[in-house]
Amino acid sequence: MFQLTPHPIDLNALSLSLKESKAGALVTFEGWVRNHNQGKPVSALEYQVYETLAEKEGQKILTEAKEKFNLHEIVCTHRHGLLQIGEVAVWVGASASHRNDAFLATRFVIDEIKHRLPIWKKEHYLNEKPEWVSCKDHSTHVHFKEEDYYRKQKSVVDPFSLKSKRVAVIGAGGLGCPVLASLAAAGIGHLTVVDFDRVEISNLHRQFLYTPADIGEKKSTVAAKRIAQMNPFIQIKAVDQRFNAMNGLDLIEKCDLVLDCTDNLETKFAIHDLCMSKSIPLISASIYRFEGQIRTFDRMQEWGCLRCQFKETPSDEAIGNCNDFGVLGASVNAMGSLQAGEAIRFLIHARNASSKETIYFDLNSLSAMKIKNKRKSTCTTCSLEAHLQKNEATDHTETERIELESSELSGNDELVDIREQNDTFLDDFIHSKKRVVVFCHRGIRSRRLVHQYRERGFHHFYSLTGGACSL
Repeated sequence: MFQLTPHPIDLNALSLSLKESKAGALVTFEGWVRNHNQGKPVSALEYQVYETLAEKEGQKILTEAKEKFNLHEIVCTHRHGLLQIGEVAVWVGASASHRNDAFLATRFVIDEIKHRLPIWKKEHYLNEKPEWVSCKDHSTHVHFKEEDYYRKQKSVVDPFSLKSKRVAVIGAGGLGCPVLASLAAAGIGHLTVVDFDRVEISNLHRQFLYTPADIGEKKSTVAAKRIAQMNPFIQIKAVDQRFNAMNGLDLIEKCDLVLDCTDNLETKFAIHDLCMSKSIPLISASIYRFEGQIRTFDRMQEWGCLRCQFKETPSDEAIGNCNDFGVLGASVNAMGSLQAGEAIRFLIHARNASSKETIYFDLNSLSAMKIKNKRKSTCTTCSLEAHLQKNEATDHTETERIELESSELSGNDELVDIREQNDTFLDDFIHSKKRVVVFCHRGIRSRRLVHQYRERGFHHFYSLTGGACSL
């Protein structure tokens, strides 16, 4: 829970709110108003806050902390208004089974709050005029309006026509970084960032959303944080998962558009097939050294799909990637920017340049070639008739659930922890008469394994949604 308050913080009440019998540690941080700063005697501090944005961003930070560390709970309260010497300006408390998670979480939260929240501080001095600190242009920030942010764009594209749009970007690497930055800056109202990878040193020359300080961090979380700093008026969700046929629908089902920024064929075809089956428009891009291509897929139009050309998914061994042949940062940034431009045009007009034609770019010669997209009459993926037949066949079949929420557990369930077990461990529970609920750290591996056992006919297996973090 994140709170803003003009009143003194009740430290005892906050600490008691975190009392938990499962917790082995409670770590708290108190930020006090001190009587000096950089050699100047301070008499008081004054905080101004953009409340709506600060509350939303503060809650995001706490959510990130719970995802990043193994916590029971974390809360934060920040004062605003005029504070006297010795008063507590900010309080963070984290409860966890182990002290290290609680220590790290409180440090993470206070660092992120100082970096990300729209809160401005004025120092009142004993013998000098008060000054705004840690803010180069306070007056501009205090009166920052959404329409001012888009002033240079609105004559070309109305940003408020994009505010209701939901877009999922799969892959936050070389293509994903410019795509995310461009879509966020344009005002796409709801962005979902999907990436399971972590930042490596070899990413930095082309993936400009990351810095050396981010090495080892989750790409989805860091990318979401960066673009939230760029545009505070949009909603951003980070998903630290590998996209596949099992979790994909949950990630894209409410989207107006999906952008494929991945670099392997298996994932590209999985994204494509799911988007086609659910009639969700898709824009896919790829790059090989100095050559790139962009194509838009829309099953409601007559321009075909990938399965019109490839009935079977090609092997990644048949093509090269940046690890094998290298890539230039300027090249992926150019292709990603073009892909973002196609996305904005599609969201506004329901068509773009790459709807009818696949566009191939040679970034060495700055030339382009267009090949007309055609639907194969026998394609069972994008054919309207085949789609209607599939719907008729499945409309009356209820999808069998393989996940349970923690609130649905009962005393009769067999709760099985597989975090430190191999994939065959569940064989021991094949003949159990109870409902076997499997959990791992976050519910990703358990869902995959349960799906495999369901395919073998063992329908008493379930995966716990959210994994151990939900218990």
